Amino acid sequence: MPRTYAARYTLIALMISIIFIFAHATLDLLEIGLPITLESYRLTLGAGDLLVMTTPLSFSLFAYLAGRQRDRVDAQTRYFEAINQLNRTLTRALDLDQTLPEALTQITAALGLDHAALYLFDRDQLVLRATTPDLPEQLVSLMQHAQVEQWLPALLPRTPDQALVTLDLTDDPIVPAELRRNDYRSLMSVLLQAEGRSLGILLTTAHRLVRLSVEQTSFLLTTSSQISTAVARVKPYAELKRRARDLEAIAQVNRTLLAGMGLDDLLDMIVNAAQVRFGLPYVAVLWVDEAAGEFVVRAQAGPLAANAPSGLRLKLTQGLSARVYRTGQPYLARDVRSEPDYVPASDAPVLSSLLAPMKASGRVLGIMAFDSLGLDAFSDADVAALTILTDQMTIAAENARLYAEAQRERRRSAAILHSTRDVVMLIDPDQLVQLMNPAAERVLGVTAESGIGQPLTKVLQEPLLREAYQWLRSRPSDDDGPPREVMLANNAVYAVTLTTARDEAGHFFGHVLMMQDITYLKQLDQFRTQMIQMASHDLRNPLSVAVGYLELLADDLKPLTPLRQQVLDGLRHALTRMQNLVTDLLNMERIEAGADRRRESVQLQALAQATVDELREQTEAKQQTLDVAIAPDLPALTGDAVRLKQALVNLIGNAIKYTPDGGHIQVRLQPGDRQLVFEVQDNGYGISAAAQAKLFQRFFRAKTRGTEHIDGTGLGLSLVKAVIEQHGGRISVTSEEGQGSTFRVELPLAGDQ
Repeated sequence: MPRTYAARYTLIALMISIIFIFAHATLDLLEIGLPITLESYRLTLGAGDLLVMTTPLSFSLFAYLAGRQRDRVDAQTRYFEAINQLNRTLTRALDLDQTLPEALTQITAALGLDHAALYLFDRDQLVLRATTPDLPEQLVSLMQHAQVEQWLPALLPRTPDQALVTLDLTDDPIVPAELRRNDYRSLMSVLLQAEGRSLGILLTTAHRLVRLSVEQTSFLLTTSSQISTAVARVKPYAELKRRARDLEAIAQVNRTLLAGMGLDDLLDMIVNAAQVRFGLPYVAVLWVDEAAGEFVVRAQAGPLAANAPSGLRLKLTQGLSARVYRTGQPYLARDVRSEPDYVPASDAPVLSSLLAPMKASGRVLGIMAFDSLGLDAFSDADVAALTILTDQMTIAAENARLYAEAQRERRRSAAILHSTRDVVMLIDPDQLVQLMNPAAERVLGVTAESGIGQPLTKVLQEPLLREAYQWLRSRPSDDDGPPREVMLANNAVYAVTLTTARDEAGHFFGHVLMMQDITYLKQLDQFRTQMIQMASHDLRNPLSVAVGYLELLADDLKPLTPLRQQVLDGLRHALTRMQNLVTDLLNMERIEAGADRRRESVQLQALAQATVDELREQTEAKQQTLDVAIAPDLPALTGDAVRLKQALVNLIGNAIKYTPDGGHIQVRLQPGDRQLVFEVQDNGYGISAAAQAKLFQRFFRAKTRGTEHIDGTGLGLSLVKAVIEQHGGRISVTSEEGQGSTFRVELPLAGDQ
């Protein structure tokens, strides 16, 4: 059967035409009654039948043309299929050692050629990169770069627009005769280019004289372009692979770190691996000892290490290493005999040396020295590889140091977590427990093995603990308010705090839940409260009796002499101060205990105005001006009117007491963001910055010049703070000594407490 569709279709059409002609002649014989013989057929096919014969001949012609068209379509299909197959071959792997020979085989098969070879430019030389697998042995040497370069001019395009060079080996004197003796007739060359650079040459040969069609030429140029693209794409990979082979010894560093190897062991391992990998007679690490101002040979390897003295030390200003230490740049001594600063590490005849700095965070930690017995033994590629090796070694050494430091910190943190009696738990953003210390296991009754990885709500079995956690989690992340106190089923009281956990970069990775046992503190506080209440109650009656007797005594001593009046006034003042102290203590305890907490609607503007009116007489006695700025139509609060007025009286009264005669006091009440803001400002003595931190503590009184004569118990501001916090508010102060003070109270509205 013919191979082309044109021949097949023509043959079938001719057979159909012959059948048609004989059928036509047979019908004619039957019509005239002649016998069906060959002679009768000859007589029947006369000149009149030639017109009939044109129909089968035309049919055969049309069949031939249709076959030609299908042959063209099939050829085009095979052309594109060959290009796609070649493209898949070149892109399926990064290893061109395997794919290039296969691609060359596909090209020769598609074009009907015999052999192909691919050459790549390496600096100023051509290097044979790949050939078809069936290249005869006698042609391998002929295809080497040394031979090709002799007849390279005949292979390169002669004009910029020329891409394909075709040579007839029978009449081209430049081409070696060896090709003709192997019965080769045609040689074609394509220059491989990518990104404006010449990468190499693709050579194809054939035993016959080849004249490529337009489609075949396009196919060869397209596939050559694909090979150029693949070579350009894989070239960085090949370079990286070469570096990986040069630095394969560094692969042991990670295993060393995982094994927990110390820095000295790590340095010994790396210098030994580098010496074996690069085949150098001597490799050493000169470590910088800044305290001693010296280089110390901390690790060395190679045959010459036996001749080098152990513990060799050099001054930081001595030898070629001093230059590297000073500049932080590698230095290559191609001939150490011409280097006056070179200090040999041994008696061996070293001729060339490379020194590379080990830098971390801009500081030279040490210097890696590579010595060779050969002159100018380090190529540019060797220098690059050894410099990278040094950089990798620096990273490994720094990682080893950080790893050791991290191990120490981990052991220290683990010791603290295991020894502390406080409960410590780490919760990730998904509310899963990631860490529990032994105290958490003991208090919560859950082992770390069963608790880690579980939801926190499953680990916190106490309902009050879960409630406290949810309350703390609902607070703003920057809220540094007081912890939540929780009493467990065993009557133990814990202060529960929740802090945000962030890494060194400030990225959030969870929360830390801590529980501190404050049972003994609560017991002490309860005992203290009981003692104060007992003492206050026990003191109140005797003081009242003493005040009564004092008034009787004053009546009996009339008329009073100046001396007697002074004594009585002193006694009356002391008793009044004692009564005020007892009253303040009892009020403080009742407020903190919540014994008389009221919840009613309070109009703070009316309360503030009434307080100002009551205290205005005191300001007039000291010739002080008292300005009041109260906004109208303020919303109501929910709270205890008695306690709130007590707080306002203390704030305004303090401003009056601690402002000299003739001073100025201003009281302001304004609406805020879902709150009311009450401020008392004066131009009095002021408060120092150191005293402001303790101002709201019990019995603390700020000592400022000019306030020595002012009486007080030191409980007024602590009582104010307790009242304000009882109502869900906060109090703050801004003051400067000698310039006055401003107390600011923020109270939430009724629906926001």
